[in-house]
Amino acid sequence: MSAGIPDDALVQVRDLRKYYPQADGFLDRLVGESASVRAVDGVDFAIERGETLAVVGESGCGKSTLGRTVLNLEDVTGGEIEFDGDEIAGLSDREMRPYRRRMQMIFQDPLASLNPRQSVGSILTAPMEVHGIGDDDDDRLERARDLLERVGLERGHVDRYPHQFSGGQQQRVAIARALTVEPEFLVADEPTSALDVSVQAQILNLLSELQAEFDIALLFITHDLSVVRQVADRVAVMYLGEIVETAPTERLFAEPAHPYSAALLSAVPRIDPETRTDRTLLTGTVPSPIDPPTGCRFHTRCPAVIPPDDWRGDQPAFRAALAFRNRLLDGEVDPDAAAARLGTDDVDAIATYLVEQSLPAEIDALPESAAETVSEAARLAATGADDEATALVADAFVSPCETQRPRRVAAADGVAAGDVDLAHGGDAGWAACHRNDPEGPGSPVADD
Repeated sequence: MSAGIPDDALVQVRDLRKYYPQADGFLDRLVGESASVRAVDGVDFAIERGETLAVVGESGCGKSTLGRTVLNLEDVTGGEIEFDGDEIAGLSDREMRPYRRRMQMIFQDPLASLNPRQSVGSILTAPMEVHGIGDDDDDRLERARDLLERVGLERGHVDRYPHQFSGGQQQRVAIARALTVEPEFLVADEPTSALDVSVQAQILNLLSELQAEFDIALLFITHDLSVVRQVADRVAVMYLGEIVETAPTERLFAEPAHPYSAALLSAVPRIDPETRTDRTLLTGTVPSPIDPPTGCRFHTRCPAVIPPDDWRGDQPAFRAALAFRNRLLDGEVDPDAAAARLGTDDVDAIATYLVEQSLPAEIDALPESAAETVSEAARLAATGADDEATALVADAFVSPCETQRPRRVAAADGVAAGDVDLAHGGDAGWAACHRNDPEGPGSPVADD
């Protein structure tokens, strides 16, 4: 085991990748097109026994795919998954069977994951029978009753069917099913997202109690940071298939090191709305995981994107110019719609309208040369010269965040993270952002 990683780290993941190929047809294969959805792309983490690692991020960032891939429920494209010292990535179903008893999953939708034709008793005893747990059927049924009682249900519920329970009760049944084989590692995929707030608290408390009782390592997947503080020891923030920051929970909430983490935290509801002074609204479209942006994948939406050295304006002005450029390159600037809206074919009027709608700032806020570039690009787009317009902005407003991939830098001392930090995160965690790298481009946001 690598130096610095705890000896009791139960799960270690290194450079894990899961791609979904899109070239399904004969013609795609014939012409050689092999675009893939990079759902999980180079993820590293480790979880100790009895520890909870929360993976957070927007919907579609790859969290659920990560959880399923770690359990080998999805074929691994590349990387390593080590469970209790054994490499399990790529094992067949037969080879994985000894590990299935030790690794279980709690799914997001409990009703969809429970067989509606089976009673709760059958649902709970079937895994025991497969893995040889219990002396006989009566013993297994008694264990099922004990588990139901342990998760807050009644022993007599073994004769009921899933549709006869409320949403919270169904999730308790799903948790009981996961515990039937006495696992050492649990992946909980959005286990409370479909539940009322009061029921969420009950399920979270139950998971914490069971984890403490059975010393279970827990990978907790959620998009709701309001529940993370209650259950997690550490947090990994995921964006577009990559982890961009890991940190102990209290440190992340107090001082997020990555702009994306800060934006997510600013969206957490407050009891007193007047205390919300730092709300960060992310603009722009989430890029496609088929063709993710170069450099830092978050740069197209980042509120702290770094201007190039020759930029003569301030950082907010550059961010506005970059947003206009990206919208034009992504085909989001529509002169035909503008002409229809204005009811005119006047090129100057259409160009002015395109700037007003696509530049999230007053054009006077830009440096003179940048304002001229934006105006000329809008005019070219208004005349239908799309290729010329995109060519004009393609090399304009280029951030080092776009051209240089950020290193993972330890949050505590601003040094490049080593192998230990990549997996476990260290005492303070790390973030992959040029802003935190003393050897990277740019300067702290406050200095802009």
